[in-house]
Amino acid sequence: MIRVFQCEDTLTGILTGVYDAWDSRLGHEHVRLSTVCDGNLELFCEYVQTEPDTEKAEKVIRTIKRRMGEEAFEMIAYAASYPDDQKADAIYRMIVTGLHLPDGRQITGMLTHPQVRLVFELRRKAWHIAHRYMGFVRFRELENGVLFSEIDGEADVLALIAPHFADRLPLENWAVYDHRRQKAAVHISGKGWMILEDVDKEQLLEPGASAQEAEYEALWKVFHRAIGIQERTNGRLQMSLLPRKFRQFMNEFSCPEGRADRP
Repeated sequence: MIRVFQCEDTLTGILTGVYDAWDSRLGHEHVRLSTVCDGNLELFCEYVQTEPDTEKAEKVIRTIKRRMGEEAFEMIAYAASYPDDQKADAIYRMIVTGLHLPDGRQITGMLTHPQVRLVFELRRKAWHIAHRYMGFVRFRELENGVLFSEIDGEADVLALIAPHFADRLPLENWAVYDHRRQKAAVHISGKGWMILEDVDKEQLLEPGASAQEAEYEALWKVFHRAIGIQERTNGRLQMSLLPRKFRQFMNEFSCPEGRADRP
């Protein structure tokens, strides 16, 4: 009989599942982690719903950092943000393997291990998405002075890109809203940032755009058009460097009606 720990699809949820699976004392071959709760049950499996527990997750994080190093934790955190049905169990197996090594820091280089290789690949994909959003995010100023931006990422990258903007805009109040997950990274001037769940976008936008925002947006679009050379337009190259999926919230590609311009 295998006990399947069904976790919330977040880093906290997965690490809580890791804690509960280890603490079950059933043996690693008799437990499995999953983020899929679609009702398709397997024979000879006992399913246990794992509720996210910050205290348990923090204990696992401290153990990972102490025994396996910061690089291993970063690899796990990035992998946990990418949508994949196998990631929770792969993260669990990677942690188990790393904790049984004489030097747990070696785990990040063990790419011949199937689960470690999967975590590495997911980490690479999530990093690529986060890195692009660090350059493609566009803020606009609201009447209350808050800088507001929107994304619709394939991966849950808010916690990965928030430190980047906190470092570059430390004295600004800003928020980055994730449409797909209805959550937001919020930063308070001179302080830290936090992730808010179940956020109402309309409530964030209630103050409306500042008086100067429309003027600056128009100037930015004029500049964007002015530096382009019509005869040298290369739509295929532009699409490879800036895919259409990133353009819906970028001022330079938006029409007055809110539709994305074609390259």
